[in-house]
Amino acid sequence: MNFITEGLTGLGTAGVIGLGIFSLIMSGFFSGCETGYMSVSRVRLRNLPEPDGVLVRRLRLQLRRIEDPILTCLIGTNLFNVFFTALVTAVLSERFGARGGWLALGLVSVLVILFGEILPKVLYREFPERMTLASAPAISVAMGILWPVRWLLRGYTALWHRFLPATGSGGADLDRKSLAALLLTNTVPSDKDQRFAGALDRFLELAGHPISGHMRPLDSLVTVGPDVTVAECLATASESGFSRLPVTREDGRDLQGYVLVRDLLFLSRQEHDRILPRKFIRSFLLVDERMSPYELFEELRSQGRQLAVVVDGNGNPRGMITLEDLIETVVGSIQDEFDPPADGE
Repeated sequence: MNFITEGLTGLGTAGVIGLGIFSLIMSGFFSGCETGYMSVSRVRLRNLPEPDGVLVRRLRLQLRRIEDPILTCLIGTNLFNVFFTALVTAVLSERFGARGGWLALGLVSVLVILFGEILPKVLYREFPERMTLASAPAISVAMGILWPVRWLLRGYTALWHRFLPATGSGGADLDRKSLAALLLTNTVPSDKDQRFAGALDRFLELAGHPISGHMRPLDSLVTVGPDVTVAECLATASESGFSRLPVTREDGRDLQGYVLVRDLLFLSRQEHDRILPRKFIRSFLLVDERMSPYELFEELRSQGRQLAVVVDGNGNPRGMITLEDLIETVVGSIQDEFDPPADGE
């Protein structure tokens, strides 16, 4: 610890504080980038205004071998965390003696957890494409600087793979071609398997079909107006059986958002006669009509959404599509206890 203290003496107070702030910022940068690379959506990258820009191409190249940027982020986070801890411990120990170690433990824990972990991870998780695109050049430089460490860690991993038995299939991911080849090596499904075979055929047929063929047109949607009351909204939901109602302008076409009826169920009777509060109108997820159903599955999953508005190349809404619509395309109609019974039931 003495040689660290001696090295810091020539920096002065301002230099030491600046070095500490820099190391904490870099810790948060690498920690946030790790979350960003794991959260970025390749679908949203293709729908950016400049999908073939330099930054987008660089990020796509990094995502092809995502283990390299992730490993770089892990190394960078640990290096700067250790450096920041040693720096604070040396300074506080020099100032407060034996008590400095305990003070450093508490201070470093709070600062690293808050500014080196929680805040940057939340930021990169909320804006993964924007933040990761801006960070891609710096990560490229870090990957070049830290390549010897990454090479050693790869060798360490390969060594363990030689001595430990592999788990799982051990092969490549099962893509559409592999699945088709696997099916061709098996016998024709029996009568009992025809339902599964049909569902599988419909699933494979989704490839290459845009989502515009599965969406519900705007004029077929059950909507509510901008000045609807809570009571009218609940009545519309009760009559239609839909739990999500799009909110439109007066012309009935410009979608403003949607209401999740569940949010209105526990309002008091006095609130039922009031205009629907803006806080209950949720924003739509907008998706390109040229998307494939597979891409929409990924987009809905990454966003944690159940429905989306399909827009054309100019951003004009064309219809709405739900996760249930896609699932029903494969497995057939899905009925629950709220759907009207079919004839004969």
